[in-house]
Amino acid sequence: MEKFERIRIGGLKVMEGGACVAASSPPAALRLDADVCAPLARNRINLTFLTHIAGDHDHQVLCTGAEAGGTAYTLVKTHAAPETAVQLQPGAAIVALYPHDQRPEIIGNFIRSLARARVRLGGLASSPSAIAALLPFRHAKAIVGQLFENFRFSAFASPEDFFAAQPPPAELVEKVVATYQEKVIKVYCIVARPDLDLWGAGISSATGLERLAGALMDLGELGWRLPFLAAAPELGSGELLVSFSTQGDRYGEVRDILARRLPGVKLMHLAPVAGLFLHGPHFGDRYGIAHTLTEALEKAHIPLVALSCTISSISLLIRQQELAAAQLVLGNTFAAPVACPAGPSGP
Repeated sequence: MEKFERIRIGGLKVMEGGACVAASSPPAALRLDADVCAPLARNRINLTFLTHIAGDHDHQVLCTGAEAGGTAYTLVKTHAAPETAVQLQPGAAIVALYPHDQRPEIIGNFIRSLARARVRLGGLASSPSAIAALLPFRHAKAIVGQLFENFRFSAFASPEDFFAAQPPPAELVEKVVATYQEKVIKVYCIVARPDLDLWGAGISSATGLERLAGALMDLGELGWRLPFLAAAPELGSGELLVSFSTQGDRYGEVRDILARRLPGVKLMHLAPVAGLFLHGPHFGDRYGIAHTLTEALEKAHIPLVALSCTISSISLLIRQQELAAAQLVLGNTFAAPVACPAGPSGP
Protein backbone atom coordinates (compact mmCIF):
# COMPACT_ATOMS: atom_id res chain seq x y z
CA MET A 1 0.00 0.00 0.00
CA GLU A 2 1.28 3.46 -0.90
CA LYS A 3 2.28 5.73 1.98
CA PHE A 4 1.92 9.50 1.94
CA GLU A 5 3.01 12.25 4.30
CA ARG A 6 0.08 13.87 6.05
CA ILE A 7 -0.98 17.19 4.53
CA ARG A 8 -1.51 20.19 6.79
CA ILE A 9 -4.87 21.86 6.18
CA GLY A 10 -6.94 24.52 7.88
CA GLY A 11 -10.54 23.45 8.30
CA LEU A 12 -12.93 20.54 8.78
CA LYS A 13 -16.71 20.75 9.15
CA VAL A 14 -19.35 18.09 9.82
CA MET A 15 -23.05 18.89 9.36
CA GLU A 16 -25.47 16.21 10.55
CA GLY A 17 -29.25 16.25 10.63
CA GLY A 18 -29.81 16.13 6.87
CA ALA A 19 -31.70 14.09 4.30
CA CYS A 20 -30.49 13.17 0.81
CA VAL A 21 -32.54 12.77 -2.37
CA ALA A 22 -30.84 11.20 -5.42
CA ALA A 23 -32.25 10.84 -8.94
CA SER A 24 -31.12 9.22 -12.21
CA SER A 25 -33.03 9.75 -15.45
CA PRO A 26 -32.75 9.81 -19.24
CA PRO A 27 -31.97 13.31 -20.56
CA ALA A 28 -34.91 15.74 -20.13
CA ALA A 29 -36.93 13.23 -18.10
CA LEU A 30 -36.11 15.27 -14.98
CA ARG A 31 -35.32 18.93 -15.66
CA LEU A 32 -32.98 20.43 -13.09
CA ASP A 33 -34.82 23.73 -12.73
CA ALA A 34 -38.46 23.03 -13.58
CA ASP A 35 -38.66 19.65 -11.83
CA VAL A 36 -36.14 20.00 -8.98
CA CYS A 37 -35.01 23.51 -8.08
CA ALA A 38 -38.24 25.41 -8.77
CA PRO A 39 -40.54 23.14 -6.71
CA LEU A 40 -38.09 23.18 -3.81
CA ALA A 41 -37.88 26.99 -3.96
CA ARG A 42 -41.67 27.36 -4.05
CA ASN A 43 -41.86 25.27 -0.88
CA ARG A 44 -39.06 27.28 0.76
CA ILE A 45 -36.80 24.26 1.15
CA ASN A 46 -33.16 25.10 1.77
CA LEU A 47 -30.36 23.11 0.15
CA THR A 48 -26.96 22.51 1.68
CA PHE A 49 -25.66 20.30 -1.13
CA LEU A 50 -26.52 19.83 -4.81
CA THR A 51 -24.78 18.13 -7.71
CA HIS A 52 -25.89 17.61 -11.30
CA ILE A 53 -24.05 15.57 -13.93
CA ALA A 54 -25.41 15.47 -17.49
CA GLY A 55 -24.67 12.82 -20.10
CA ASP A 56 -26.32 9.73 -21.54
CA HIS A 57 -28.32 9.91 -18.32
CA ASP A 58 -28.69 12.84 -15.94
CA HIS A 59 -27.89 12.40 -12.26
CA GLN A 60 -28.72 14.68 -9.35
CA VAL A 61 -28.20 14.47 -5.62
CA LEU A 62 -29.32 17.06 -3.08
CA CYS A 63 -29.33 17.44 0.69
CA THR A 64 -31.68 19.39 2.89
CA GLY A 65 -32.70 19.42 6.55
CA ALA A 66 -34.10 16.16 7.91
CA GLU A 67 -37.56 17.62 8.45
CA ALA A 68 -37.82 18.61 4.76
CA GLY A 69 -36.42 15.39 3.31
CA GLY A 70 -39.76 13.65 2.79
CA THR A 71 -41.26 16.72 1.13
CA ALA A 72 -38.24 17.13 -1.14
CA TYR A 73 -38.43 13.48 -2.18
CA THR A 74 -42.17 13.76 -2.91
CA LEU A 75 -41.69 16.92 -4.99
CA VAL A 76 -38.92 15.38 -7.11
CA LYS A 77 -40.81 12.10 -7.50
CA THR A 78 -44.03 13.91 -8.49
CA HIS A 79 -42.36 16.00 -11.18
CA ALA A 80 -40.17 13.22 -12.58
CA ALA A 81 -41.06 11.16 -15.64
CA PRO A 82 -41.95 7.49 -14.91
CA GLU A 83 -38.57 6.24 -16.10
CA THR A 84 -36.73 8.30 -13.46
CA ALA A 85 -35.30 6.53 -10.41
CA VAL A 86 -35.61 8.59 -7.22
CA GLN A 87 -34.30 7.60 -3.79
CA LEU A 88 -34.56 9.11 -0.31
CA GLN A 89 -31.74 8.63 2.19
CA PRO A 90 -32.59 10.02 5.66
CA GLY A 91 -29.95 10.48 8.30
CA ALA A 92 -27.40 12.18 6.03
CA ALA A 93 -24.31 14.16 6.97
CA ILE A 94 -21.97 16.45 5.05
CA VAL A 95 -18.24 16.35 5.75
CA ALA A 96 -16.30 19.29 4.27
CA LEU A 97 -12.56 19.92 4.10
CA TYR A 98 -11.07 23.36 3.32
CA PRO A 99 -9.23 25.19 1.90
CA HIS A 100 -7.90 22.91 -0.84
CA ASP A 101 -6.82 25.70 -3.24
CA GLN A 102 -7.79 23.43 -6.15
CA ARG A 103 -4.84 21.18 -5.37
CA PRO A 104 -5.52 17.65 -6.70
CA GLU A 105 -3.34 16.06 -4.02
CA ILE A 106 -5.61 17.45 -1.28
CA ILE A 107 -8.80 16.43 -3.07
CA GLY A 108 -7.29 13.03 -3.85
CA ASN A 109 -6.26 12.53 -0.22
CA PHE A 110 -9.81 13.40 0.87
CA ILE A 111 -11.26 10.81 -1.54
CA ARG A 112 -8.67 8.25 -0.43
CA SER A 113 -9.82 8.82 3.16
CA LEU A 114 -13.42 8.12 2.14
CA ALA A 115 -12.36 4.91 0.40
CA ARG A 116 -10.32 3.64 3.35
CA ALA A 117 -13.11 4.46 5.83
CA ARG A 118 -15.44 2.30 3.67
CA VAL A 119 -18.22 4.87 3.89
CA ARG A 120 -21.29 4.62 1.68
CA LEU A 121 -20.70 7.75 -0.38
CA GLY A 122 -23.82 9.55 -1.57
CA GLY A 123 -22.10 12.28 -3.57
CA LEU A 124 -19.25 14.76 -3.81
CA ALA A 125 -19.32 18.50 -4.39
CA SER A 126 -16.49 21.01 -4.71
CA SER A 127 -15.95 24.73 -4.75
CA PRO A 128 -12.71 26.65 -5.33
CA SER A 129 -12.08 26.38 -1.57
CA ALA A 130 -13.89 23.30 -0.21
CA ILE A 131 -14.50 19.65 -1.01
CA ALA A 132 -17.59 18.08 0.58
CA ALA A 133 -18.87 14.51 0.83
CA LEU A 134 -22.44 13.39 1.43
CA LEU A 135 -22.75 10.20 3.52
CA PRO A 136 -24.85 8.52 6.23
CA PHE A 137 -24.39 10.30 9.55
CA ARG A 138 -23.47 7.00 11.23
CA HIS A 139 -20.29 7.02 9.10
CA ALA A 140 -19.22 10.53 10.14
CA LYS A 141 -16.95 9.42 13.00
CA ALA A 142 -15.25 6.83 10.79
CA ILE A 143 -14.41 9.33 8.06
CA VAL A 144 -13.25 11.99 10.54
CA GLY A 145 -10.96 9.41 12.11
CA GLN A 146 -9.52 8.53 8.71
CA LEU A 147 -9.07 12.19 7.80
CA PHE A 148 -6.91 12.64 10.89
CA GLU A 149 -4.80 9.75 9.63
CA ASN A 150 -4.18 11.56 6.33
CA PHE A 151 -4.28 15.27 7.29
CA ARG A 152 -2.93 17.49 10.05
CA PHE A 153 -5.44 20.11 11.20
CA SER A 154 -4.37 23.46 12.61
CA ALA A 155 -7.02 23.66 15.34
CA PHE A 156 -7.41 20.02 16.41
CA ALA A 157 -4.89 17.39 17.40
CA SER A 158 -7.25 14.41 17.29
CA PRO A 159 -10.79 13.34 16.27
CA GLU A 160 -11.75 13.55 19.96
CA ASP A 161 -10.66 17.19 20.09
CA PHE A 162 -12.65 17.92 16.94
CA PHE A 163 -15.92 16.35 18.13
CA ALA A 164 -15.58 17.90 21.60
CA ALA A 165 -15.52 21.35 19.98
CA GLN A 166 -18.62 20.81 17.84
CA PRO A 167 -21.89 22.61 18.68
CA PRO A 168 -25.06 20.51 19.12
CA PRO A 169 -26.50 19.21 15.80
CA ALA A 170 -29.64 21.30 16.26
CA GLU A 171 -27.55 24.47 16.38
CA LEU A 172 -25.82 23.54 13.12
CA VAL A 173 -29.17 22.90 11.43
CA GLU A 174 -30.50 26.26 12.64
CA LYS A 175 -27.65 27.98 10.80
CA VAL A 176 -29.13 26.93 7.46
CA VAL A 177 -32.55 28.48 7.98
CA ALA A 178 -33.43 31.34 5.64
CA THR A 179 -33.45 34.64 7.48
CA TYR A 180 -33.55 37.07 4.58
CA GLN A 181 -34.61 37.24 0.94
CA GLU A 182 -32.98 39.83 -1.31
CA LYS A 183 -34.78 40.88 -4.46
CA VAL A 184 -31.45 40.50 -6.26
CA ILE A 185 -29.12 37.87 -4.79
CA LYS A 186 -25.71 39.26 -3.89
CA VAL A 187 -22.52 37.29 -4.51
CA TYR A 188 -18.92 38.12 -3.72
CA CYS A 189 -17.71 37.30 -7.19
CA ILE A 190 -18.42 35.44 -10.45
CA VAL A 191 -15.22 33.96 -11.88
CA ALA A 192 -14.88 32.36 -15.33
CA ARG A 193 -12.36 29.64 -16.29
CA PRO A 194 -12.28 28.87 -20.05
CA ASP A 195 -10.33 26.17 -21.90
CA LEU A 196 -11.02 23.22 -19.59
CA ASP A 197 -11.37 19.51 -20.28
CA LEU A 198 -14.07 17.50 -18.54
CA TRP A 199 -13.32 13.92 -17.52
CA GLY A 200 -15.74 11.36 -16.13
CA ALA A 201 -15.67 7.79 -14.86
CA GLY A 202 -17.98 5.32 -13.15
CA ILE A 203 -16.48 3.99 -9.90
CA SER A 204 -18.01 0.79 -8.57
CA SER A 205 -16.05 0.02 -5.39
CA ALA A 206 -13.88 1.42 -2.61
CA THR A 207 -10.87 0.04 -4.47
CA GLY A 208 -11.87 2.00 -7.57
CA LEU A 209 -12.35 5.12 -5.48
CA GLU A 210 -8.86 4.76 -4.02
CA ARG A 211 -7.42 4.30 -7.50
CA LEU A 212 -9.15 7.51 -8.60
CA ALA A 213 -7.64 9.23 -5.58
CA GLY A 214 -4.21 8.01 -6.68
CA ALA A 215 -4.78 9.49 -10.15
CA LEU A 216 -5.68 12.88 -8.68
CA MET A 217 -2.64 12.79 -6.43
CA ASP A 218 -0.48 12.05 -9.49
CA LEU A 219 -1.91 15.19 -11.10
CA GLY A 220 -1.02 17.11 -7.95
CA GLU A 221 2.60 15.97 -8.15
CA LEU A 222 2.76 17.74 -11.53
CA GLY A 223 1.70 21.01 -9.90
CA TRP A 224 -1.64 21.20 -11.69
CA ARG A 225 -4.98 22.49 -10.41
CA LEU A 226 -8.42 20.86 -10.34
CA PRO A 227 -11.04 23.62 -10.81
CA PHE A 228 -14.10 21.36 -10.58
CA LEU A 229 -15.15 18.00 -9.18
CA ALA A 230 -18.59 16.49 -8.57
CA ALA A 231 -19.98 13.00 -8.07
CA ALA A 232 -23.46 11.48 -7.94
CA PRO A 233 -24.71 7.90 -7.66
CA GLU A 234 -26.14 6.12 -10.70
CA LEU A 235 -29.21 4.55 -9.15
CA GLY A 236 -29.65 0.93 -10.16
CA SER A 237 -26.04 0.25 -11.13
CA GLY A 238 -24.31 0.86 -7.81
CA GLU A 239 -21.71 3.07 -9.48
CA LEU A 240 -20.64 6.51 -8.38
CA LEU A 241 -20.25 8.82 -11.39
CA VAL A 242 -17.33 11.21 -10.90
CA SER A 243 -16.70 14.25 -13.12
CA PHE A 244 -13.77 16.63 -12.85
CA SER A 245 -12.05 19.27 -14.95
CA THR A 246 -8.42 19.89 -15.85
CA GLN A 247 -6.55 22.37 -18.03
CA GLY A 248 -7.38 21.82 -21.67
CA ASP A 249 -3.78 21.63 -22.87
CA ARG A 250 -3.00 18.52 -20.77
CA TYR A 251 -5.21 15.95 -22.52
CA GLY A 252 -2.53 13.34 -23.27
CA GLU A 253 -0.94 13.42 -19.83
CA VAL A 254 -4.28 13.23 -18.01
CA ARG A 255 -5.45 10.37 -20.24
CA ASP A 256 -2.27 8.39 -19.56
CA ILE A 257 -2.52 8.86 -15.77
CA LEU A 258 -6.18 7.84 -15.70
CA ALA A 259 -5.58 4.83 -17.94
CA ARG A 260 -2.75 3.66 -15.68
CA ARG A 261 -4.57 4.25 -12.40
CA LEU A 262 -8.03 3.09 -13.56
CA PRO A 263 -7.40 0.07 -15.81
CA GLY A 264 -10.55 -1.25 -17.46
CA VAL A 265 -12.64 1.80 -16.49
CA LYS A 266 -14.46 3.51 -19.35
CA LEU A 267 -13.46 7.17 -19.40
CA MET A 268 -15.62 10.03 -20.60
CA HIS A 269 -13.98 13.13 -22.09
CA LEU A 270 -15.57 16.40 -23.25
CA ALA A 271 -13.73 19.51 -24.47
CA PRO A 272 -13.64 22.41 -24.52
CA VAL A 273 -15.75 23.37 -21.53
CA ALA A 274 -15.73 26.47 -19.34
CA GLY A 275 -16.30 26.89 -15.63
CA LEU A 276 -18.22 29.60 -13.80
CA PHE A 277 -17.79 29.96 -10.06
CA LEU A 278 -20.13 31.99 -7.83
CA HIS A 279 -18.35 32.75 -4.58
CA GLY A 280 -20.28 33.22 -1.37
CA PRO A 281 -23.95 33.32 -2.42
CA HIS A 282 -24.93 31.96 1.03
CA PHE A 283 -26.19 28.81 -0.65
CA GLY A 284 -27.13 27.04 2.57
CA ASP A 285 -28.54 30.10 4.32
CA ARG A 286 -31.62 30.64 2.14
CA TYR A 287 -33.78 28.86 -0.36
CA GLY A 288 -34.09 29.63 -4.07
CA ILE A 289 -30.50 30.41 -5.07
CA ALA A 290 -30.12 27.25 -7.15
CA HIS A 291 -33.52 27.94 -8.73
CA THR A 292 -32.51 31.51 -9.61
CA LEU A 293 -29.35 30.27 -11.32
CA THR A 294 -30.80 27.29 -13.18
CA GLU A 295 -33.91 29.20 -14.27
CA ALA A 296 -31.80 32.00 -15.77
CA LEU A 297 -29.67 29.53 -17.73
CA GLU A 298 -32.64 27.50 -18.94
CA LYS A 299 -34.46 30.64 -20.14
CA ALA A 300 -31.33 31.54 -22.11
CA HIS A 301 -31.17 27.98 -23.53
CA ILE A 302 -27.73 27.38 -22.01
CA PRO A 303 -27.46 23.69 -21.01
CA LEU A 304 -25.47 22.70 -17.97
CA VAL A 305 -22.79 20.05 -18.37
CA ALA A 306 -22.31 19.72 -14.61
CA LEU A 307 -23.04 21.65 -11.44
CA SER A 308 -21.63 21.45 -7.92
CA CYS A 309 -22.91 23.32 -4.89
CA THR A 310 -21.34 23.12 -1.45
CA ILE A 311 -22.39 24.93 1.70
CA SER A 312 -21.77 28.46 0.36
CA SER A 313 -20.51 28.37 -3.23
CA ILE A 314 -21.81 27.26 -6.63
CA SER A 315 -19.65 25.94 -9.47
CA LEU A 316 -20.91 25.01 -12.92
CA LEU A 317 -19.56 23.77 -16.24
CA ILE A 318 -20.95 24.65 -19.66
CA ARG A 319 -19.74 24.18 -23.22
CA GLN A 320 -17.12 26.75 -24.10
CA GLN A 321 -19.17 28.38 -26.88
CA GLU A 322 -21.84 29.29 -24.30
CA LEU A 323 -19.46 31.16 -21.97
CA ALA A 324 -20.05 34.73 -23.13
CA ALA A 325 -23.83 34.29 -23.08
CA ALA A 326 -23.72 32.66 -19.64
CA GLN A 327 -21.57 35.46 -18.21
CA LEU A 328 -24.06 38.03 -19.49
CA VAL A 329 -27.04 36.12 -18.07
CA LEU A 330 -25.50 35.60 -14.64
CA GLY A 331 -24.23 39.17 -14.51
CA ASN A 332 -27.80 40.36 -15.08
CA THR A 333 -29.24 37.86 -12.57
CA PHE A 334 -26.92 38.26 -9.57
CA ALA A 335 -25.47 41.39 -7.95
CA ALA A 336 -21.67 41.12 -7.92
CA PRO A 337 -18.99 43.78 -7.31
CA VAL A 338 -17.49 45.38 -10.41
CA ALA A 339 -14.02 44.39 -9.20
CA CYS A 340 -14.15 40.85 -7.89
CA PRO A 341 -12.14 40.16 -4.72
CA ALA A 342 -10.81 36.72 -3.87
CA GLY A 343 -13.38 34.28 -2.56
CA PRO A 344 -13.54 33.34 1.13
CA SER A 345 -11.37 30.52 2.38
CA GLY A 346 -14.14 28.68 4.23
CA PRO A 347 -16.67 26.25 2.74
